[in-house]
Amino acid sequence: MTVLSWLVGGWQPDGGQLELGAGALELGLAAAGGVLLLLLSWFTARGARTRALQAALLLPVVAALVWAFARPSWVQRGGTWEEGRFVVLVDDSGSMAVREGDSLRADVVPGILAELDRPNVEHFRFGSSLVPGEALGFDAPDTDLGLALRALSERYAGERLAGLVVITDGLDRGAWRKAWLAGESLDLPELPGPLTLYGVGSGAALVDLSVASVASGGFAFIRTPFELRASIQGSGYEGRSVPVTLTRDGNLVGREQVVLDAQGAGEVVFRITPTDVGRHAYRVEVPTDPDDAVPGNNGYTVVMRVVRDRMRVLQVCGSPSMDQKFLRRFLKQDPAVDLVSFFILRTHEDMNAGYDQDELALIPFPYTQLFTDDLDSFDLVIFQNFDYDPYFGFRGGDLLENLADWVKAGGAFAMVGGDRSFDLGLYAGTAMDDVLPVLLGVAEHEAVSLEPFQPELTAAGRLHPATAMASDPERSQALWYELAPLDGLNTSRGAAPGATVLLRHPSLVGVDGLGLPVVAVRSVGAGRSMALTSDSSWRWAFAEAGKGKGNQAYLRFWKHAMRWLVADPEAQRVTVSTSRENYAIGDEVRAVIRVRDPAFEPQEGVTVRGRVLVPDLGGQLDAEQLDEQGRFQRQTNAAGEVELLLPASIPGAWHLDVQALDSMGSPFFAGGTVFAVTERVPELEEVMPDFAFLQALADATGGAFHPPGDPSPPLEDPASRRRVEEVHQVPLWDVPLVALLVGLFAPISWYLRRRGGGR
Repeated sequence: MTVLSWLVGGWQPDGGQLELGAGALELGLAAAGGVLLLLLSWFTARGARTRALQAALLLPVVAALVWAFARPSWVQRGGTWEEGRFVVLVDDSGSMAVREGDSLRADVVPGILAELDRPNVEHFRFGSSLVPGEALGFDAPDTDLGLALRALSERYAGERLAGLVVITDGLDRGAWRKAWLAGESLDLPELPGPLTLYGVGSGAALVDLSVASVASGGFAFIRTPFELRASIQGSGYEGRSVPVTLTRDGNLVGREQVVLDAQGAGEVVFRITPTDVGRHAYRVEVPTDPDDAVPGNNGYTVVMRVVRDRMRVLQVCGSPSMDQKFLRRFLKQDPAVDLVSFFILRTHEDMNAGYDQDELALIPFPYTQLFTDDLDSFDLVIFQNFDYDPYFGFRGGDLLENLADWVKAGGAFAMVGGDRSFDLGLYAGTAMDDVLPVLLGVAEHEAVSLEPFQPELTAAGRLHPATAMASDPERSQALWYELAPLDGLNTSRGAAPGATVLLRHPSLVGVDGLGLPVVAVRSVGAGRSMALTSDSSWRWAFAEAGKGKGNQAYLRFWKHAMRWLVADPEAQRVTVSTSRENYAIGDEVRAVIRVRDPAFEPQEGVTVRGRVLVPDLGGQLDAEQLDEQGRFQRQTNAAGEVELLLPASIPGAWHLDVQALDSMGSPFFAGGTVFAVTERVPELEEVMPDFAFLQALADATGGAFHPPGDPSPPLEDPASRRRVEEVHQVPLWDVPLVALLVGLFAPISWYLRRRGGGR
């Protein structure tokens, strides 16, 4: 750089133009001030020679100051053309990781990206949102192309892109594809550049067999058939026959064959008749091929809640009586009971006495049908003062064995006393010995006691739901002693093994040295039985009503006893429930354990322990209230509840097993519930690429679609080029030359003025 160039701030006269920073007014005022300064100096100087010399010295100073006020710059203008930005979006969802043959669908993505490489390219990935960057995991749980393109349009608002490329398999889960599949027009935003869609995944080598859905309705009624409809979808299985299995709680229920149509679709219907109430996990499965693209969709678990519409009761009485009358009236008036009652029955002697059918008033007793074909249709069978032999005849042994087997399989049976019941009904030595809660085999002359007595409530009876009259055991016992005495009872040898005596005789004892059972219960296999050895329980209602207290004790006893006999889940002191039977991945499950006292009032401070069992724990279950093994121990709150909040993170059937502990730390309840977390991952509900949708999207936007294997270049918009202006500006008003002129000539002018006598 020369000295002259330095003096003028590095200015080089290579094109450009001079531009002033000051306006006309500023420039005029600066010029006027400079002229005024020169005139003032001229007229105040002494001597013509001094005046001329001083003005000559002051002139460059004034010029420099006016130049500085004008703020001049030397401006050189130019510019360059810049290509528009090129944006690439890659589908990062789980369907891109589906296996087709020997490779993953996404394996072709790096090759496509290499072909699109250029200096001005910007990469994004999308699933349910738009994310900058090229790092791809192909594990996003959802795909919404519309959301991604809208976000991109907002990001580049006002800018025209050279090109916009989307690499995807077309399995969009957002609103665009749903609208297209429904035949609706696509609501597309204005895109910032021409759209090119590259399809990946041919689907030709895709092998996938899945249970697409299971329609169940969520609940069913006991002994009422319901249907499970399973939709089967198979890519690579078109026209083939596929076996489909159904299991309940891990046990095989049925197996069907389905032939898939030309589109690989089929439906299987399982017809099921539930035989017990509660929740049950049903799972539909198809075989898993070694080359299956998505093995996780080969099964589908749903939980069905089986409930009772009405309790179906069979009451069989040997003869009319006050006890039969009271019990039958109670059963008929209960809207929750469907009663089938037989009494005043024909015996074999009546039918063999030579009378014509029209001469007999009594209806036939269809005992064979009842205790063979129809037995499974009942929840509870009551024998009330009924001696079977005159009716069953030579079929007696077989029919009683049917009844005993039915109880062991989950049925409920009660025998009520009378002069035709227990040993007086000749039940000793029959199959009923295996299910009754009392030991038979008393001699006929000792088989009954006619002495009135006040039954005693046992320790077990104070807490058992059948005989607990109040929440306070002491109050419950007092209420029992306020009831009328009974007229007598059928004797026995005592309680059967495994039976629980709830009411005892105060003086008569059995072989165990304890008071004879008046009310005893027993669990037999999956079923339950009860013995009421007196036929005068009606007095509990009659005598109580005579005192103006109604008949609530009688009704409460039979209602509680029946609910216990049929194992009604709602009749349990401890219940375990969730708000639904089936959940989706990501839901929160609220499980509530409720503990009630014997009167079914909320019980606070009860220790509840349990464990959550999932299909594959694997360290994935993350709940604050559970330990690493899924266990917990809590105490009930004032509402008698323990609440668990569980993340539905693992697909399959979840089991919640619970124990409630008494004050001694011993379990008085063990039970639980089951619910299902669906295996259906929405992103993998479909796995066959949808190139028709991509073509429709390209047509709607004026873009282009390239199917797999098409290496055609993407669309580009030449109008996206933009000129970038460049301005080079050299200030000329604060350069060293201005300072030099002012600093050199102003002091000399001032010196000459003072020497000439001026001021």
